[in-house]
Amino acid sequence: MNARKRVLLLLFIILTLFFRACFAEPLIPQEGKQKKTSGRLTIDYSNSSEGYILAKAKPSESGYKLLVTFNDTELQYDLNSNGNYEVFPLQYGNGKYVFTLYEPVKRKGYKKLNSISVKADMPDPNRCYLYPNQYINYTAETPAVVFAQELCKGLTDPEDKVRKIYHYIAVDDDKTETWIDESGQQQTLLAERISFTQSGIRSKLPEIDKVFETNKGACKDVSGLMVAMLRSVGVPAKYVVGKANGSEHAWVSIIINDEELEMDPQDRITDPKLDELRIHQELTDYHAERWY
Repeated sequence: MNARKRVLLLLFIILTLFFRACFAEPLIPQEGKQKKTSGRLTIDYSNSSEGYILAKAKPSESGYKLLVTFNDTELQYDLNSNGNYEVFPLQYGNGKYVFTLYEPVKRKGYKKLNSISVKADMPDPNRCYLYPNQYINYTAETPAVVFAQELCKGLTDPEDKVRKIYHYIAVDDDKTETWIDESGQQQTLLAERISFTQSGIRSKLPEIDKVFETNKGACKDVSGLMVAMLRSVGVPAKYVVGKANGSEHAWVSIIINDEELEMDPQDRITDPKLDELRIHQELTDYHAERWY
């Protein structure tokens, strides 16, 4: 290969990497071939190196519970009874995860059915925070994800993406976002300032579509929306649940350059007088209990 061809090849590689960074498609979990089945429970661990597994149980008239154990840590999830896969993160790093299926027993709580263990060996333990899961549930076609792609088009610096999305979610006044879609048509979206509400607080999972459509939501919904938008543009983000000033709360933790930075979009949303963007500022009186 002569020098001119080497230069052209190098230029092609650089441009390819640049455009992938600018127009990165959201990562979406995929079903694979490596599976374990025990009784009613099936675990697809084909992409455990990416930080997630797929779990499903045989269809049933009653629901299931899925207990995930990692060392001394336990997380309890609801698992659908329609036989479809759901995505669960391997958020505690490398090691052995045990997945145990339970079914409800009338007047007796839950009965243990089957267990399956999976050993996670992830080159990047933060990789799971780039994929949707049961809590942060979206697809490439989810309206908030499509909008995040347009909002951050051309941005390569993760912190610029964080600022762009944070300012959109925590906007002080009504504003208009305009962009050109893939067909060349101009699209316009009027972004009203999201208002904090207790409605739907009893729903355990964030309602990402609802808060994006209505601009109203509880802390879990607003934080879930921000996490989904960040992940879809390639910024690792945790959905964190715990206590803030003694009360149950949900907030966001982002990972930039191996540094974890906590943000609470509700602060901006519920207090329009707050002028500072709370990046690189530690949140006091916040105590994380679990994250997804």
